[in-house]
Amino acid sequence: MAIFDSFNSPTPRPSRRVEERRLSAQATRERAARLAAERSHPEHFNNNDEVNYPDRPFIGSYSKSLRHDAVGDPEPVSYGSLLRAMQSRDPGDFEEILQPSGAVKLTNPQAGLAFELAGPDPQAVTLPPAPRFDSKLTAAEMGELYWMALARDVPFISYASEAGTANSIIERAIRSLTTEFPSFGGTTPVTAQNLFRGIYAGEQVGPYVSQFLWKGNSDPRKPDGQGRDADEGFITYGAQVIDQKQWTVKGFPVLGAAADYLTQFPAWLAVQNGRDDRGKDQFDMTQRRFIRNLRDGANFVHFDQVVNAFLNAAFLLLSEPLGNQLAGMGASRPQVDKEFPCDQGNPYDPPGTAGDSRTQSGLFTFGPTHLLQLLGEVSGRAGRAVWWQKWGVHRRLRPEEYGGRVDNHLSGRRTYPLDTSILTSLSTGVLSPYFSERWGSFLLPQAYPEGSPTHPAYASGHAVVAGACATLLKAWFDESTPIENPLMSNADGTALVAYTGADATQMTVGGELNKLAGNIALFRNAAGVHWRTDYSEGLPLGERVALGLLQELSLTFNEDDAFFQLTRFDGTPVRIFDGQVEPG
Repeated sequence: MAIFDSFNSPTPRPSRRVEERRLSAQATRERAARLAAERSHPEHFNNNDEVNYPDRPFIGSYSKSLRHDAVGDPEPVSYGSLLRAMQSRDPGDFEEILQPSGAVKLTNPQAGLAFELAGPDPQAVTLPPAPRFDSKLTAAEMGELYWMALARDVPFISYASEAGTANSIIERAIRSLTTEFPSFGGTTPVTAQNLFRGIYAGEQVGPYVSQFLWKGNSDPRKPDGQGRDADEGFITYGAQVIDQKQWTVKGFPVLGAAADYLTQFPAWLAVQNGRDDRGKDQFDMTQRRFIRNLRDGANFVHFDQVVNAFLNAAFLLLSEPLGNQLAGMGASRPQVDKEFPCDQGNPYDPPGTAGDSRTQSGLFTFGPTHLLQLLGEVSGRAGRAVWWQKWGVHRRLRPEEYGGRVDNHLSGRRTYPLDTSILTSLSTGVLSPYFSERWGSFLLPQAYPEGSPTHPAYASGHAVVAGACATLLKAWFDESTPIENPLMSNADGTALVAYTGADATQMTVGGELNKLAGNIALFRNAAGVHWRTDYSEGLPLGERVALGLLQELSLTFNEDDAFFQLTRFDGTPVRIFDGQVEPG
């Protein structure tokens, strides 16, 4: 009764313990605030493309869903209304941005102006300037995107054999990227093993697609074909399951199906002016399939919320029983006897370590609920950080916009300061046999009917959120744990088969989480909506947001000697404890 009376009393007198807790909570928040305040806020620099081409204003900048002239170049007054809003930050000015009548709305340009109460402020992290519109690097990145569009329907399992076939798309892509576009940002010399792949540790080991996008859990309690074995692709979600197979979209060529979009200039121009072509996808409803090629991967990241893939990975890692990571074997208990241990800094796991509690297990601290909460939290914070870069700093044009400039130039509608490498390859080089024959233009074929979303390119939101989520998972689980019995999709996506490459025993949890982040980012490139540097700079930006959140979070725990440790994308090990981020 005394407890209730203290709430009802007009002059409550808290106990000493309650008062100490209140002051301790305040001190912890203040300490976290000091950490955030002591982070230097960097200056933000862009590539000056908004002023680099005074004869063609804003041709190197994002302008989709603003007003354009007859060949798709931005209308300066419309673009200027966007600049005015970004500079004033007045919410009323955002309502005055000049768009064509009925145009699709711009996506959340005020997001990066929000403040955060945990982790880095959205403007406390930055990116280097994006490559200039007229640079050789941008042309090389565009060369890779043309090849990714051409290779959308080649099964990953066929890359090696296609590379040995004269004049196949894969063989020509390897030759072109090695000789015509060597500065494209990937690994050179290009091979069937590293073609279209990311550059961070683990991304070039094993199959192209991360095991976390293919495998399911094994569960010896379930019937065969319904989740007993990992090659069936069912991830345990409590009493439910997630199927790694998806309804994908029709490929090229398909009679009566527009597998690739915005390849004709009138449609391209209408979409630049804000025509809404969303929802016109041509789905293949014959059966659900595992991701087997770039088109399937692009379809996955068309409809996701980015965090989906990392929640799936978390559930898979939390739910796999002891065994060989393939078949449900022995008497191990799924979700109790775990195959994938947590990091050494977890005070409750892995069992048998010095920090393993004799009497307790984790749930809301250092347990499953805590992990799932953090994945959602870091996604929003990473997204707001990259939205400041997109709208507030760089405003980099999308590849589909650059493709319009290329098509105008080669068709004689208008000239631009484009690097000659991309023009030569399309006119007389290795890319030249394809575009006039297949699509009748030099526009970059889009995998989505609407093309890119209505926000600037740099960096990729998918990349930044993926980088943040992968960082959290690497901080939670032992990255060195081997991936046993790796799998890959067969050519038509109907089944998973054993991966038997020479590097099959070199795959680890950490490497496959890096690859998962790279897949989620680079599949957007495969759709034609992002550049390679949107990925390569985006993953580390997300990582910085996650590290800042974990740094502040490490101040809050009661458990003794708890810490996080992980390997950064650049290979640097770090340990996070008591507000410190130090080399591990």
